Amino acid sequence: MFKIAKWYKNYNAPAVLMIDDLSDAYIDVYRESYKNDWGYLCNKEGSSYNYLRKNLLDKYPNIKITFFTPYLRHNVINEYCKYNYKKYAVGEREEFTSFLKGLVVDGHEIAHHGSNHGKYLDIRRCTTVNNWIHEWALFEDIETGIKVTLDGVKIFKETCGIDLVGGKYCGYITRENSQKIIDKCNFLYWCDKPSYNTNNFDESFFGKNNIVSFPTNYAGNSFVRLTYVSGDTRRDRKKFFFKYFQPLYDIYCYMNLYKLYKKQQIISIQEHYSPSTTAGTVQSANIVTDIKSLNKIFSFLSNLSIWYANCKNISEYIYIRDNSKLRILDNKLEIYFNNQKNITNPIVSIVSQQSFRLKQGDNLLVSIENNGMHVVNVSLDNYLTTCLIYNDLNI
Repeated sequence: MFKIAKWYKNYNAPAVLMIDDLSDAYIDVYRESYKNDWGYLCNKEGSSYNYLRKNLLDKYPNIKITFFTPYLRHNVINEYCKYNYKKYAVGEREEFTSFLKGLVVDGHEIAHHGSNHGKYLDIRRCTTVNNWIHEWALFEDIETGIKVTLDGVKIFKETCGIDLVGGKYCGYITRENSQKIIDKCNFLYWCDKPSYNTNNFDESFFGKNNIVSFPTNYAGNSFVRLTYVSGDTRRDRKKFFFKYFQPLYDIYCYMNLYKLYKKQQIISIQEHYSPSTTAGTVQSANIVTDIKSLNKIFSFLSNLSIWYANCKNISEYIYIRDNSKLRILDNKLEIYFNNQKNITNPIVSIVSQQSFRLKQGDNLLVSIENNGMHVVNVSLDNYLTTCLIYNDLNI
């Protein structure tokens, strides 16, 4: 019996590290340069990315990241605050452009994260607490939202040669017209509604264009959540004794992570690029402060059947899988797939309980065993793909 695998190569679940606010910016807050870097230092020694690579990616090289990147100068970095800063828009510096291109070559993804992220209500107050409006909350009409959003798609394509197929609302703050804006832009996926409730089912769609509503369901700071110091004296004083409960909280975090895995859900790990803010506090959930937590997460996942992929990879497979129909006729396996989203080089994984071989044109595809099943990856033509079955399986 043949069927289409739920996930690529029949892995039990996919995992992606999602990092917000990669920007061509730098805030001079800390003594260590990697803590100040929002992306300005690119992959140089002392950069935030170099820190991430040395302390996580070199240990777990299969990790794939989706970087959510605003295309204009990041407005959260406040010009009126006391710290020195640098900030540029996408396409203004060739070094940053090359850095973004290199990330894509390495299998990571650059995704949409608005133009400038939003605006301060009072620019002379450095804090964003009760003083900030996120970008999609500013779009009073659909036409403005569409234009601002598609301007970003155009800029990334023209300056970096990068096609944006998905993105995320800034701060997950929306208004009534937000989904209509994204639908009109016809993205493949969009990070629409975050939920850390592992009982929620994660695969859904919205809009007339059936955009994948991509989940955000696991906090990257889970294993340091009760111990880190925010820089806000009142907040840190209130939570001083919470740190003693972190080992107990770790058990709960491992249970939730395993629950996502057992339910074969997407495991999407939420982070930010830099800990530095112009208010002088630590940005919650960032790759520097949370590096111990991230190592615990990926150490746990490394012992499981995980497909490491970016949001684009996962969303493409969901679309291909859900829009493919499989039929067996005599010794032929036929797959019907109408590629309305124009996925480049679409591939679907076919599984069986027994080993098998398929002949696709001149190519002989031999199944491999993964996660208790035998699997072959089939490249799909538009509409109809035919493969010969080359052994005597009882189908």
